[in-house]
Amino acid sequence: MNMGVTTIRNYSRSVREEAEERAKVLSLPYVPREGTLEDMAERFHMDGFLIYGKKQPSFWTEGEEYRFHLGTAVLRTTQLERGNKDRLCRLLPEERPLSVLDATFGQGGDSTVISWFLGKEGAVTSLEKSIALYEIGRAGLSSFDGGSERMTEALRSIRLLHEDFRSFLQKAEPKSFDVIYFDTMFRAPVKREVNRMEGFRRAASYDRLDEEILKLALHIARKRIIVKERPFSPLFQNSLFSSVHSHKGQSTAYGVIDL
Repeated sequence: MNMGVTTIRNYSRSVREEAEERAKVLSLPYVPREGTLEDMAERFHMDGFLIYGKKQPSFWTEGEEYRFHLGTAVLRTTQLERGNKDRLCRLLPEERPLSVLDATFGQGGDSTVISWFLGKEGAVTSLEKSIALYEIGRAGLSSFDGGSERMTEALRSIRLLHEDFRSFLQKAEPKSFDVIYFDTMFRAPVKREVNRMEGFRRAASYDRLDEEILKLALHIARKRIIVKERPFSPLFQNSLFSSVHSHKGQSTAYGVIDL
């Protein structure tokens, strides 16, 4: 994707300077804001823009915009507070402290819930290949108001890296994380017409899991690998999986590899 960095229409000097600085850090071209984003995209041959302003930066592409938000993380942590189980968190090993690698940060919902759930007894490192989603996530984790002290602490404690999970696993130290979690983007999204996340989907990476990646993860994980996929995914037929957790009527399932 050919991407640039720009500002909101009515920007201050500090906003412009932030946009220029982040453009340098991300090795992206800075494009001064002039007119509509559609006109700028055509004029400068851009597919999308990271937009900086007074609030959280956003990503724009083809009329769709995405910015950091907590999404269902609030609902999930509320249920946990009430004593209910979370489908993902219940699969985490009981031993504490626990280090978790979320290999596919995306919108950050799972990383946030895991970080909230583990609290001071855990450490969450997340990877994001997409430069747009990394930058949106970086800004969100560092400054977004979680609405409660515990949620804000959960956001601040996540370590987000702009990394591709394949190359990261190839160079990671053996047995350096207790748990490795994968939730790759579905090419055929669940409830696409309801979710309305086209801006996010266009920015996302669609790297797929395969046996090679799972075997790399086996060398890095100490206790468990968890994979979120469709219940009918051929990946779950691999003999590496110890169990697959799915329920009737649910569109996703979790595969577990115990070490």
